[in-house]
Amino acid sequence: MFPDIPDPALRQPLTISAIAPLYLSFYALGVLAILSNTFLLKLSLLPFIVWQAWKCAVGLDLALGLARLFGLESADGLALWNLSYVMSIFFMTLRSFEWTFTERPLRKYELLNDHDKTPVERPLSISNVLLDGIDLLFNQRGIGWSWSANPFPGRNAPPLSIGSILARLLIKITMFDAALYLLQLACPSVNQPRGGTLFDPSLTFWPRIAAAGFAATCGGAWSYASVDSMYHLATLIGRIILRQPASQWPPISRRPWMATSIQEFWGFRWHQFFRHFFITFGARPGGALLGQPGALIGAFTISAVIHHVGLWGVGQGTEFSSGGGFFVFMGLGAAMEAAFKKLTGLHVGGFIGKLWTIFWIMLWGAFMLDGWARRGLLSSPENFRPGKSLVDAVIAPWRQIVVSYYQSR
Repeated sequence: MFPDIPDPALRQPLTISAIAPLYLSFYALGVLAILSNTFLLKLSLLPFIVWQAWKCAVGLDLALGLARLFGLESADGLALWNLSYVMSIFFMTLRSFEWTFTERPLRKYELLNDHDKTPVERPLSISNVLLDGIDLLFNQRGIGWSWSANPFPGRNAPPLSIGSILARLLIKITMFDAALYLLQLACPSVNQPRGGTLFDPSLTFWPRIAAAGFAATCGGAWSYASVDSMYHLATLIGRIILRQPASQWPPISRRPWMATSIQEFWGFRWHQFFRHFFITFGARPGGALLGQPGALIGAFTISAVIHHVGLWGVGQGTEFSSGGGFFVFMGLGAAMEAAFKKLTGLHVGGFIGKLWTIFWIMLWGAFMLDGWARRGLLSSPENFRPGKSLVDAVIAPWRQIVVSYYQSR
């Protein structure tokens, strides 16, 4: 499906000057999308953005850029950043097409305070348009924008204090590292830049499956904590530095571990960063062709393509199970739930629904993580690891007890 990517060894470290043309042209397109009667200007800018996106995706290496920024000798353990980086470039390309062909200009709304019930449209002054263009650049969920079906989600919930957000950020960073470290303890080979596997061939069948299952559970906590950490950090920047109201930063997820069905998990409990893209480029065209089943298939297909592109961008090959396959099977699971409801009239839910949801996500999640592990995406540098220190402190006494027991025998 995708052309061979240029040799990753030929990539240059990502720098601000190297990626600036892409972001400046993307910003210019966002400003034009806010203004009226700019279709021809947007159309002329679109090919340049696509060309720049390709150059940045295949020619720049974020891991190398981070290693140089922090004075590290190599980029070992930072490969996962390249997956996220290429995915973000792909999202920029999709948004560029959407902004170019949008029927009406995009409009920014605002609440005069956090207790306001009726949002008002910001006036189109020069300063507002330029600032709104920056907001549009990074706004993934449409908070405060006309292109969102719900511009102000969760505005009736009490906002978190800055201190509470900072505390949550520190907790999630520690949780992120602890989950990854536990995964690496269960499957030691994954903590290598050249990659390893969750399915240790030196173990017999059941211990191998148990280790992979434990690693998949840790991988779920690791993924959840990584997304939450980045969101809390962005929230602090937005509210402290940019002086944005709390209404622009509603909770990103709704306790995903409480989901009792696949549809509930992906529908609103997991983070909704990319929901707009899945609806615009997947659910709407799929629904127009095949109705509700087509909308479901289309949304998960776009998710699969986006994650497959991210893995492809790492430059170490791709495969169905570790790229987009996980999300295809998530779509299959959601379709099975819809079929169950149609046949029986019952919703998937309750305790049985929770077990089903955990089983289905962990099953295919283990294969996806294994594909990531074999490309070195689950390795990590040893410089700053608060979670590792915490886990070592907890298990050290137990490890000493076990060692003493065997030495005494």
